[in-house]
Amino acid sequence: MRICKKREEKPLDRTPCSTVGAVERMFSGLAGRYSVFNRWASLGLDGVWRKSLLREVSESQNVLDLGTGPGDLAWGLTSSVCSVVGMDISFSMIEKARKRVPFPPHWLVGSAENLPFKEKAFDAVVSAFVVRNLYRTGILEKALSESARVLKPQGKLVFLDLTKPRNPFVGFAHKSYNRFVLPRIGRFFFGNKWPGDYLASSIEDLPEANEMKDRLIRAGFQQVFVRPLWGGIVSLFVGRV
Repeated sequence: MRICKKREEKPLDRTPCSTVGAVERMFSGLAGRYSVFNRWASLGLDGVWRKSLLREVSESQNVLDLGTGPGDLAWGLTSSVCSVVGMDISFSMIEKARKRVPFPPHWLVGSAENLPFKEKAFDAVVSAFVVRNLYRTGILEKALSESARVLKPQGKLVFLDLTKPRNPFVGFAHKSYNRFVLPRIGRFFFGNKWPGDYLASSIEDLPEANEMKDRLIRAGFQQVFVRPLWGGIVSLFVGRV
């Protein structure tokens, strides 16, 4: 049974972002309808995938959600976690999250490669659909090192993201969906704000499982594994400090 201390809502934190650029502007432009787009684009499976992540950290007391976006994962964490911090580089995303779910998560604007927290502050660091963006912006290694720094001993990192299926038949269907169906859904929801082939290309660019495990180990993680889900359409990246 969890015993959580009552915590008062804090004002919205405008911690400066050290990585403000094309990706931040892109997601700020998508903030308004991002959650509903995820539902449609994943055929309603994004919530199922997040539950796989939530099970990995169900015994944690305080959790940092990197790249929280509109707060879907952070809100899901509140059913089993005493304290949740949802952080995102986009102030527009944080505003959207705070309007939807004002309490109990604490919302913070900040960047994953320069976390504004002391060492050993969290039992777990999680993210959903963020690893690809960290890799594309060149800050994945620093973000992993920072995540390790703020984790308590035996603390757990669990990142969920879209990946390339290894089965050739699943891979063909997945690639066709990303090429022909996903852009139509994106343009329907976002019009000219839809970022072209960014989503599909970021999935293709993400390193394979063995390389991702090596990156986690170099950042200071142990007991590292990558768990493909749903035929490898998504994967969990897990490690402990």
